Amino acid sequence: MSHVLRLENITMQFGGVVAINDLSMHIDQGEIVALIGPNGAGKTTAFNCITGVYEPTNGAVYFNDQCIVRNQPTGRMKKLYAGDNRTPCEGPRIAMTPDKITKLGIARTFQNIRLFKSQSAFENVLIGMHLRRTSNPFSATFRLNLQEEKQMRQQAMELLEIVGLGAFAYEKATSLPYGQQRRLEIARALATQPRLLLLDEPAAGMNPQETDELGEFIVRIKDDFKLTVFLIEHHMNLVMDISDRIYVIDFGRQIAHGSPAQVQDDPEVIRAYLGEEEA
Repeated sequence: MSHVLRLENITMQFGGVVAINDLSMHIDQGEIVALIGPNGAGKTTAFNCITGVYEPTNGAVYFNDQCIVRNQPTGRMKKLYAGDNRTPCEGPRIAMTPDKITKLGIARTFQNIRLFKSQSAFENVLIGMHLRRTSNPFSATFRLNLQEEKQMRQQAMELLEIVGLGAFAYEKATSLPYGQQRRLEIARALATQPRLLLLDEPAAGMNPQETDELGEFIVRIKDDFKLTVFLIEHHMNLVMDISDRIYVIDFGRQIAHGSPAQVQDDPEVIRAYLGEEEA
């Protein structure tokens, strides 16, 4: 079966620490899938393996059936390998860089907001638009790209209007309220024209009303832009409200997978979050 995103036996080992251990999962077109787990479970590490920030120690990542990441332990790491899966990945090593992965159609936001601080909201989105530009240094030098630049500037403004930030287009990004900075980071990701959007704790630091509004916003942009969304989040109300499926990891291992209702009542999930009950 074809999936938008598929992870096969991903392990990420830092020296003797196994941050992700034999993780396999899939996401289908149009879904909102959440990845949850206690602090330090390896959630952001998984995102970093998908987006090329880290090269996993073992395993493979497929996007629309194209292998974009593949590795297996070799040399000294082969002796030190502590992951559960020791079966080598078939095929040569593949390690695409984050920019190439973004051009394929995977965009992400970060746990800690990473806007271009000295730029306006409009300029942040325009920079995202530039990923798809067709001009080159020659055409830019001789101003042969004016029409394309004009079109991108128009699209950037339209995108700000869509996410409710049109009135703040020329405000410095860091002067915006926290919730609007989160929206701006999502708008910049949307400017790269993704098919898969990875959101790393988008509701972090938000109050309950802002969190509810964010949930509605995520569902709306998913539908409007025909996106598939992969979400890391600690706000369980948000996760339960908007997710089609949920994966749960603890100490880098998958401990549960299913619908929100199935995961909510899973004893392994309860144990991971609340600890063992005393006898």
